[in-house]
Amino acid sequence: MRIEDKRSVTRLALGVTGVFSLGLFLGWPLAVVGAVFTALFLQAPAALPLAAFGKLFIFSIGLMFISFLLSSVFAPYPVVFLILVAIGIILSFTWSVSGAGVLPGVIALMGALMIPNLVLQSQDLALVLVFWIPMNLLFAGFVSTLMFVLIPAEPQTPAEKKAAASPDFDSYRRVVRMSLVTVPFAIAFFVSGASALLVLFFVALLSQQLAAMPAMGKTVAKAMLTANLLGAAVSIICYEVNVIAPVFLTPVLLCFFLCITLGALGKSQVPLAAAAGSAITTTLIVYGGSIAPFSDEADVKSITRVLQVASAAIFVIVAYIVVDEFWPEKKQQGSSEA
Repeated sequence: MRIEDKRSVTRLALGVTGVFSLGLFLGWPLAVVGAVFTALFLQAPAALPLAAFGKLFIFSIGLMFISFLLSSVFAPYPVVFLILVAIGIILSFTWSVSGAGVLPGVIALMGALMIPNLVLQSQDLALVLVFWIPMNLLFAGFVSTLMFVLIPAEPQTPAEKKAAASPDFDSYRRVVRMSLVTVPFAIAFFVSGASALLVLFFVALLSQQLAAMPAMGKTVAKAMLTANLLGAAVSIICYEVNVIAPVFLTPVLLCFFLCITLGALGKSQVPLAAAAGSAITTTLIVYGGSIAPFSDEADVKSITRVLQVASAAIFVIVAYIVVDEFWPEKKQQGSSEA
């Protein structure tokens, strides 16, 4: 393994484990979200610039507050409420496709999905979420920046920057495609009265990961399903180990071992390497949500969370395949001439 890859894996393991451990020890709400944010920050080749992070933090505060305000006002009117949720999802995708990136898109979807869902359950708990989502983001940004300072990354070469650049795509098709998949799921989730907040967070994350792919071919679908199945399997193992040894040090060591193992897998040349990043976030959501739940989910066990997340993953991935089958990606003029 290259030295830079070793540094990247070490940054990931130390940063994510640090946030995950402090979240468990201090018991702040939705600490697992902070751990996932940290994983997303640390999977990038370089630290997010301070100015960009400041804008992202302010955006998250404003978005959560506006979402809470609108949800509270229109909660008594179900039809209008669901229309606003659908509009929020579409606007989140539009903003993400315009160049905002995966993490800002995830935060926008959290505001469109999680806050309205929790307002229907309890406005007091929704206010807690309005405060703690930005705080989790702030803490994740601080820890990830610290990791890049302590373990510096090598500067990217022009070739690497070009490879990381987003390819040409039909932005209109991508927004409609994502909306056709996510809006029906969200409407069904709200109408059924479901309250599994971390499932909504998972759907927001998965939708953004799939949104970065112009088309969902069978190879991509297989890789994404493999990633989520791998993450689910690892989370069940971690949960069972936690049951056997229910002490604070157990989840800390498990999180560190998880990040080291899956991080190294992601830097390897084996076929499962592409699934490692998604497997990390899936495991954090399923396992972390089972041992450090939020709201009224204190009795949710790992196997229940796995079934919830797996069902959501299968629906979203299959829906993307169906949409791509009937509305395939067209090559752009510029890319075809190049």
